[in-house]
Amino acid sequence: MGISIGGIDVANEIVELHYQLRRTQKILEILLSKTPQIGQSLTSVDLGLAEKDALDFVQKKFPEMGIQRKN
Repeated sequence: MGISIGGIDVANEIVELHYQLRRTQKILEILLSKTPQIGQSLTSVDLGLAEKDALDFVQKKFPEMGIQRKN
């Protein structure tokens, strides 16, 4: 077992997150290549909502870390 923070095995969590991120990136690339008009319909509001959702997710997952948005 590796380093544990807040009951979470950091090494396993990093591997899992890299896997999920790469999988999501590939799915997005495939979707955009099959339907190019999707990329044209993304707005800064859409991207802002995605960023807020991601930040909310990690804040809930790691509440003891005090994670805040970088300016």
